Amino acid sequence: MPPYKITTKIIDLVSKISEGIGNLYAREELRLHRINRIKTIQGSLAIEGNTLSIDQITAILDGKPVIAPINEVQEVRNAIKAYLLLDELNPNSVDDLLKAHLIMESGLIDDAGSFRSKGVGVASGDEIIHYAPPAERVPFLIKDLFDWLGKTDEHPLIRSCVFHYEFEFIHPFSDGNGRTGRLWQTLILSHWRPIFKNLPIENIVYKYRKEYYQAIAISGGENGCTPFIEFILGVINETLAAEKYTSQSTRDKILDQIRNNPKITRNELGIVLDLTPDGVKYHLQKMTKEGVIIHKGSARNGYWEIVDDLSVK
Repeated sequence: MPPYKITTKIIDLVSKISEGIGNLYAREELRLHRINRIKTIQGSLAIEGNTLSIDQITAILDGKPVIAPINEVQEVRNAIKAYLLLDELNPNSVDDLLKAHLIMESGLIDDAGSFRSKGVGVASGDEIIHYAPPAERVPFLIKDLFDWLGKTDEHPLIRSCVFHYEFEFIHPFSDGNGRTGRLWQTLILSHWRPIFKNLPIENIVYKYRKEYYQAIAISGGENGCTPFIEFILGVINETLAAEKYTSQSTRDKILDQIRNNPKITRNELGIVLDLTPDGVKYHLQKMTKEGVIIHKGSARNGYWEIVDDLSVK
């Protein structure tokens, strides 16, 4: 079994993520659009240097031409195809892993879909933070990892993080290990809760890419991959928090702001919610007319009161 320790931080994060997933399922207004898939692809590829923007990736997805380096466009096209396979891939199948890598690296490297034949290392910028095991050991190490994955009773959240780290430690391919490893963690999680297919976790990993590589670098000691597990669970938790906020209607966001600060001004609401003055005015007037909120006191020194707060009942 891969070495790691279950810390109180890990237990707390698993609890928060499980609760967050339940809350997302419960929200009737939640609509996970393809923008999340685009964010996932953009984030995962950007970690490894791809410079294409969300708008450019959207254009590629729509079959439109973009002006960009050919190899970066190919990376995006490949990633789109790979993520479309999430419903077909078996997370416990080595053959499916090779199939996914073949698609992810098609037209980019000569040995796509095959284990590497030479030594490689994990790099963060110009620094090598980990030298992978010899190439001849890769098939056996991957088999052992997949055997563990198929037999372990560990919670899927922890199981997916351990797999992700061990996969990067083995670094089984000559290139594309990072994006394939992140795809496979998403696959493992989506078999637990399908909603993970549409959560842009990789986008948050990109936000903390330095910490991502640092977590890899400091793992492997006495505590095994515990630092990496804690980091990835933190990323998943932040992704859920961001998705919950994004999925809220403007009305819900306004109510949240009023609960936190009843004296919040229209200008402050506009800044926090990225609304124009007319937009703020429209929503406040509509909510007031419907009896949801009421403003008491003067325009300068008054405060908002929620008349019918269904969320606290």
